[in-house]
Amino acid sequence: MSTRLAPLAGAAVGLLLAFFVVLGVALDLPLLTAAAAALLGAAILAVQVDSWRRVREQRTFLRDEIRRAAEQGPAPAATPTFPVAQPEDVLGAVRLLQAQYTGRLDRMQRTLEDALDGVAGDRAPRSGAGHAADGDPAGR
Repeated sequence: MSTRLAPLAGAAVGLLLAFFVVLGVALDLPLLTAAAAALLGAAILAVQVDSWRRVREQRTFLRDEIRRAAEQGPAPAATPTFPVAQPEDVLGAVRLLQAQYTGRLDRMQRTLEDALDGVAGDRAPRSGAGHAADGDPAGR
């Protein structure tokens, strides 16, 4: 059984046994209830013992690996190598960023102008006092 299916199978068996416990209580069948509860307890114990065994094995494995690594000494640090940037690459990247930035500024300017035209188109010129038409601040 694969390691992905084991938890699902264990959960299915646990739910089935729990269902039988509830069914035995509901139908007043003490033999079914006791048998299902005993099997459920045994399954829980088996899972706990297996978990305990796996933890012990992993501790032993880890301790052995640490001891083996300490005996071999420190591994030489691998320094990453990066390709050297050519001036043409840098210039191309700067031109690309400049074009993107300019395009964004142009779109922002167009959006702002459209919004201002929309706001100015919504307002009708008002007449009366306080309207500075023809440069006359008094509105005359």
